[in-house]
Amino acid sequence: MSTDVEVLTRTHKRGIHTIDGFEVHSEPSLISQLREAIFGSGVADNSGRGHRSKLPLQAAALDLYTDIDTEITVCWAEQFELVPGPERLEQMLARWAAKIDDDTIVTVNGRDMYAKDAVKGWEQRIRDYFDPPRMAEIQSPCVSCGERYVYRWVDGENVRSSALGFRRDRDTGETLDARCAACGVVWTPAQFKFLAEQIAKTETMMGGSKL
Repeated sequence: MSTDVEVLTRTHKRGIHTIDGFEVHSEPSLISQLREAIFGSGVADNSGRGHRSKLPLQAAALDLYTDIDTEITVCWAEQFELVPGPERLEQMLARWAAKIDDDTIVTVNGRDMYAKDAVKGWEQRIRDYFDPPRMAEIQSPCVSCGERYVYRWVDGENVRSSALGFRRDRDTGETLDARCAACGVVWTPAQFKFLAEQIAKTETMMGGSKL
């Protein structure tokens, strides 16, 4: 977990594949990058897509930053049983992570999970904002929360998409995981068989809708 915390809170080294081969560069903390993106530092809203003029304030970045800020603050307050002070989010996260173990159970957005998974989730959500993955919708309700659709604002419109979907690598097309955009549950490739079985059961109960 320490590596993931460093990526979120401090300047760090990151390997990048380029046309010239594999290179290692220094990358600012992901939280600081997200904070800067709120004010339109060269990143278009809605995860960098679309052709509208940039907004003075990037709503998608602000929403994500607010969500992560709230989740980290709640974890911090539960751990220390105190009201957080004026310290920056990076400092709060680093201090919290130094006091817990990887397998400490924490509550994030109403769900209990290991601390290491919470931290990894924050990192992945920020990376997905800057470099959105390819998503393949699964035409079935989430087997965890039961939601069929999620809604999000895109270019001033409320767009509906399947809550459940496969996340794929943008470059290779490899399926990385399956996840629910409504409740946040993630299934790794090792759990795909279990997920398929649960979807089949759900479809049977609903009358046989197809994936």
